[in-house]
Amino acid sequence: MELLEAIGTRRSIRFFKPWEEVEDWKIQRMLQAARYASCQGNCGSTEAIVIDKRTYPKEKFEQIIECASTFNEQQLRQAPITIAWCINMDAWYKELVESFSVLFPARAVTAAYGWTYKILTETTYPRLMSFPKDRAEDLLRIEAGQAIAHALLAATELGLGACLLATGRKPVEFPQILGVPENVVPIWLMAVGYAAESPGQRPRKRFDKLFHYNEYGTPLQEDAEVKEQLKEEHMIQPMAPHPGRDEELKHLCKMFGLDEGMPDMPKEKIKELYKEDSIYYGEVPEGLEDKGV
Repeated sequence: MELLEAIGTRRSIRFFKPWEEVEDWKIQRMLQAARYASCQGNCGSTEAIVIDKRTYPKEKFEQIIECASTFNEQQLRQAPITIAWCINMDAWYKELVESFSVLFPARAVTAAYGWTYKILTETTYPRLMSFPKDRAEDLLRIEAGQAIAHALLAATELGLGACLLATGRKPVEFPQILGVPENVVPIWLMAVGYAAESPGQRPRKRFDKLFHYNEYGTPLQEDAEVKEQLKEEHMIQPMAPHPGRDEELKHLCKMFGLDEGMPDMPKEKIKELYKEDSIYYGEVPEGLEDKGV
């Protein structure tokens, strides 16, 4: 799968095949993709714990599920693999000089931009070490986001499904359940497995509502020709819902013993999402037309 197609094909999968195991080598490739993501100062602060339900204690896994939101329980129960993504604060406060200095012999930085080992150790490092923990953690969360995005695209390219899951129910207990030291901050869970569903591409805000030209508030206009090219390269795909999606969801819910009902939303509220001045597409998606929307 080409990169742009993987970007367009990636979905947050919420129904997995619990009976189909994930090959170890595919998890390895996902984590290698994460390892090579861009990171400030080459710090490599993003870490992960791979939780394999074949060998992980069931009682302990139930404790992890209790930390996730109620909306995320089923994904965790169905997916054969759960990855707990973390950031290691020691990568910033204890290892940054070593992490950055390896860029010198690798010729990744140059004196043309003012870099010397003296400046790194006597000026840059002390300034970075003065950052309060919450600011440094915010920076490292951005780096983790890039690494996780790499892993998600690698999973898509490998034919896997994945979904990022929050753990806000028990934020204090969550690190203790994972058994991480104080310098390691768990940030996300990721359910990984083979998808049991085939959802369409999710709605996204309009291009001209997100991107600006030269100054904020001046919309950058979407290029129709580029958009058509991206459709041909399968990055932009038919928007959800696909024909038969309701039937698919009802069948999956019945199979897993779940509520087969659809979320309740008044039709007039759905119409508002697609008005001409809406932050979404300004038109009713094809899949909704037959529902009287």
